[in-house]
Amino acid sequence: MPKLTFVAGARYAAWQDLDAWNESDIDRNAGRFRSGVDVWIVQTYLHVRDVLAADGWTVRLSDRFEAGAIAVAHWDELHRPRWRAPLSYLIGVRADRPPVLAADKVVRQNTLSPDDAGTIGIAPWPQPGMKPRRPERGDMVKRVGYFGRMAQAPSFFSDPAFRAELAALGLEFVPSEHDWQDYSEIDVVIAFRTAPPSLLRHKPVSKVSNAWLAGAPAIVGPEPAYLQLRQSEHDMRVANDAPGVIAELTRLVNDRAFYAAMRARAAERAQEFDVPALRDRWVAFFRERVAPAFAQWRARDASTARRYAWYVEAMLAERIAAKRYRAKIRREQAAMGSHASAEAAGIAVQDAMTQSPLRPPAR
Repeated sequence: MPKLTFVAGARYAAWQDLDAWNESDIDRNAGRFRSGVDVWIVQTYLHVRDVLAADGWTVRLSDRFEAGAIAVAHWDELHRPRWRAPLSYLIGVRADRPPVLAADKVVRQNTLSPDDAGTIGIAPWPQPGMKPRRPERGDMVKRVGYFGRMAQAPSFFSDPAFRAELAALGLEFVPSEHDWQDYSEIDVVIAFRTAPPSLLRHKPVSKVSNAWLAGAPAIVGPEPAYLQLRQSEHDMRVANDAPGVIAELTRLVNDRAFYAAMRARAAERAQEFDVPALRDRWVAFFRERVAPAFAQWRARDASTARRYAWYVEAMLAERIAAKRYRAKIRREQAAMGSHASAEAAGIAVQDAMTQSPLRPPAR
């Protein structure tokens, strides 16, 4: 059976006690999950370890790549030259980073691009330690939450006129830049982000999926990953600007039946993004796609000479791709200016989606 190593690199030192953990310990130790490696590598290891071990897989967390094994690593680890890396079958997690080319398969954090032989979209895990909206709040609409970095929030969040309109509706705006866990007193989530379109194209749906899991309806900006999820008017409300947000909030305040329907729909959609659903997707990926490809790789493509030749070419291509990606984001940021609307960003993202993705060198 396959050997599967989750490579945490330098972050491995912070997780020496992990073998004694189970999945429930994630929520009890939510504050320890700080970096992308913690979220994507350590958490995934904990969520899939026991299921795959029951199949006979050898699953471990490590600080290094193991020759002849499957290795799952974050872009932060794969983008630095690791001369043992090409001796593993590499699963790269892109997350909020430039393209991953030095990998045999790539995990993306949204499903905007269809899965293919080399890539798969898997949403991030739910926010560790989440405190859902208290059921006792019922259909009350009083507190509006934003969970995210204010540096990426639209400028109207701090506009006195916007705050005054919220107050006139009897609403309190509660931005949470650091505490992304406590939804217990939040009635509506606003999921807006002002960022270059090439960056938005690769962002996850976490703000919406976490709102659903917390039991709170969401008003979102027109990000493609959000819009892809929208199946009915009750999934989420979409607004382009401050007047649009106020209009949606006014409806939720005045139409309790509509608000209740959004709460009920959030509970339905949450099942697509809870731990069991995401664990099933990861496990199916390993069983159905990685294991057969790994067996074929070991039989035909794992020679040291061939792997190092591929690895050098792929790393050079990845470095070039990263520079181009960052340069493109800088150009887009300059074109947007400091007060770009969410609508303009959304249109630009749709334009960016028509471009062909970068591919790794053939091997």
